[in-house]
Amino acid sequence: MTANKVLVLTEQFTDASPLFDPLREAGYRVEVNETGRLPDAATLSQMLAQDVVATIAGGEPYTAEVLAAARDLKIIARWGVGYDKVDVAAATRAGIPVAMAFGENHESVAEYAHAMALALACGIARRDTQVKAGEWRFDGFHPGLWGRVAGLVGLGRIGGAMARRLLGQGMQVLVHDPALSDAQAEAAGVTKVSLQVLLSRADLVSVHAPSTPATRHLLDRQAFAGMKRGAIVINTSRGPLIDEAALVEALASGHLGGAGLDVFEVEPLPETSPLRRFENVILSPHVSGMDSMAEARVTRRCVDNVLAWLGGDVSALTPYVINPETLEAAAR
Repeated sequence: MTANKVLVLTEQFTDASPLFDPLREAGYRVEVNETGRLPDAATLSQMLAQDVVATIAGGEPYTAEVLAAARDLKIIARWGVGYDKVDVAAATRAGIPVAMAFGENHESVAEYAHAMALALACGIARRDTQVKAGEWRFDGFHPGLWGRVAGLVGLGRIGGAMARRLLGQGMQVLVHDPALSDAQAEAAGVTKVSLQVLLSRADLVSVHAPSTPATRHLLDRQAFAGMKRGAIVINTSRGPLIDEAALVEALASGHLGGAGLDVFEVEPLPETSPLRRFENVILSPHVSGMDSMAEARVTRRCVDNVLAWLGGDVSALTPYVINPETLEAAAR
């Protein structure tokens, strides 16, 4: 049998979704993960052992061992923009492009981060709980955000979309991003500063950086100690950027005003996590980029990336592939 299977391994779809019809119409067999959970490495190796030419990937682990077992795999189309679960070097050695959905859900993530920040700064969750419990009282002035200082760690697509929202509500926006030029900062209407300055001045700190060895625990005990008392922290990027033990200490001491977290060091968040006990912490199951607009846009990009590569249209993948060596090899 000809290898022509495409696995949709993200957690949020069913086989009935019409978004994958273009793959079926092109002659591919589409199998959708309907278990509601991602496969582990051993299960993924078994799934990729035969006839799978492409995956629309969630956060499952593409280790070197998994990729070695995937003898027919031609492309990994990542549903989203993070690729910390993919051994990119191993994929490159195997000639497998890792194609992202850049430019499709950054507004979704920024909107979610902004909503978390506003909910915390306005005390919405606790007041909702109070009224539903039969209480009707003034519980103190909430800090709000307008007229205050925001600090963004990273100004890529998501950080830029967040900056536009914060500027629109009258905040001063500071940015720490080693890749940001002075001209880019000026064009975005933000002020480029060191991380230390950002932390010392920001009433809101929102993280929008990739997960790399260099960014692991970027916000640690020292970073939290350097923040303004009452500051709010938002993370919709990747869990390892924040030292959760240090975050818990900063929250428990009252130094931080709250935190909104869509990502965690360990996912799913363990039941024993002390983060669950704080009233001024909003927890979310890694869904910030999954609104209805993103559902269609990101999926369409993944499908188009798969069809382009398997159809021989190498140039169409250029803006989306993080290991361009694979494209260069195919072009030769």
